[in-house]
Amino acid sequence: MKNFHLNLELQHIYLEVNAERFHYLPIFFESYYCHLHGLVTKNDKIDWEGVFKVAPRSLQARGITDRKQLVREWFLPSSVLIGQLKAMVRDDQLSLTALRTVLEKKLFYIVITREEHAKLKQQGGLKSMPASYYQADHQDYGDPFSRFVNAGIHLNNQCLPQ
Repeated sequence: MKNFHLNLELQHIYLEVNAERFHYLPIFFESYYCHLHGLVTKNDKIDWEGVFKVAPRSLQARGITDRKQLVREWFLPSSVLIGQLKAMVRDDQLSLTALRTVLEKKLFYIVITREEHAKLKQQGGLKSMPASYYQADHQDYGDPFSRFVNAGIHLNNQCLPQ
């Protein structure tokens, strides 16, 4: 049953991207993520709290057990991921297989502290990547960690999906 729901969410994302209806994608991203990681209740409802149990944590968030002190944040802002999907449509590279590959590599949560979330917000990193992420001659070019580094948030790279 897990694969059925996972494939259904993948097809939702594919259809929305292919139809260039990008505004609904964040909802489908979250459902896809939860189904991919088995974060569903026995009634097949999404279990958002489960994200805090399975997602990689910043070094500062590692020892914290009080859920109220933690925030889940996409590794890449959804707007950046949507931009990459738009490019796939533009370049005629969109397929279910290509979409699945992108989502498995780039669609995951990081658990950070509320303080780190505030730093990320102050840096403008909640909805976008730093300008250096897009500058080919900069060391941060294409580096998905750059928004966290700029906000002083330290992640253990070994615990992140490859």
